[in-house]
Amino acid sequence: MRPRAGSKALIREINEALVLDVVRAHRPVARARIATETGLSPATVTGITSRLLGAGLLTETDAVRSTGGRPARLLDLGTDAVLAAGVRLSDTDAYVVLVDLRGDVVASHQEPLTSTRPQDVGESVARAVAVAAASRASSTLIGVGVAVSGVVDQQYGIVRHSGSMGWENVPLQRQLTALLETPVVLDSYVNSVASGLLLFDGGLAGRNLMIFSVGASLGASVVVEGRIHRGFSGTAGGFAHSRVGTDAGRPCHCGAEDCLETWASHWGIQRELERRGVKPGSLVGCDDDVIASAADSLGTAVANAAKMFGPERVVVAFTPEMNVPALTAGTEEVFRRQYAHGTTPPPALEIAATGPSSHASGAAYTVLARLFTADTADTSDADATGARGTVTAG
Repeated sequence: MRPRAGSKALIREINEALVLDVVRAHRPVARARIATETGLSPATVTGITSRLLGAGLLTETDAVRSTGGRPARLLDLGTDAVLAAGVRLSDTDAYVVLVDLRGDVVASHQEPLTSTRPQDVGESVARAVAVAAASRASSTLIGVGVAVSGVVDQQYGIVRHSGSMGWENVPLQRQLTALLETPVVLDSYVNSVASGLLLFDGGLAGRNLMIFSVGASLGASVVVEGRIHRGFSGTAGGFAHSRVGTDAGRPCHCGAEDCLETWASHWGIQRELERRGVKPGSLVGCDDDVIASAADSLGTAVANAAKMFGPERVVVAFTPEMNVPALTAGTEEVFRRQYAHGTTPPPALEIAATGPSSHASGAAYTVLARLFTADTADTSDADATGARGTVTAG
């Protein structure tokens, strides 16, 4: 069969991603193990690692002695050649971090927003990224990840709905790509958090998880066999606009009433406090029944979602303004109560803290992840396949 045009370049790109992924997962690692893990020949691994060392994507560590023969030099991910930027957008600012290949934050910058108009937001993001990147001018910026609260269609680069930003169907990726002149990837807050967990927590490879974000808005990430399931138009995990049997006529920013968002998000709780004539502020010490209702709605909704999907682990991550004991403990208690008479054991539950840095770093990790991912969609003409679906060459 005649190979398609560009197939050699595609094979090289796939194999480089496979090698980088093994180094990421087992760093530092010997070339022999890379060959075993990928199914590539030792000669091919030597050629690929030489290119990656030359590009600064890999670095050699001190030699270690094996059972015999020459000492092996281990390979690790480089820290200086390339960086990814992550941006966490809120209705008040753009918080930017730069991360290296190992996932470490090496620079950050916070830029206030003049408004939430998409054009103004884009210009603020461009300024923020430029300031952060200037501090590491010797490194190459390979892309910018942007995390937005709401429903994000990553495939088409569109923010379908964001209550906190007041947006509907905003083509933010196209706008930012033109301003930044670098690849841009969009995602929701919660999927950004999930990206970070999946990329740098080796114990989650191939696992089935649900990750919930509780902050200004609510979100859920559905992880199937180690990969984020996004659904049609990015709508998987549409947790905020579900209902859990409440009927109080609370209006939601989506146009419906009594969405979970109106009961258990920071936005919803503040609106309810306003309705009661209470000045919005910290949740510490606010009306006990408001927090109890939020915990009851949230714990029930998380349990219902988990029962539908059947994950082995559930993470509920609270932002700083929502991380108050009455809410976190109440949510956990209600969640466990929902499984008290179930026929199957509940999934492992983890209550976690998250915030702007987690969202921004996670957005950067969505960019990094593409360096470690072998896209085999166009490899049907390849001559041979090794372990893990790798394409061998050279």
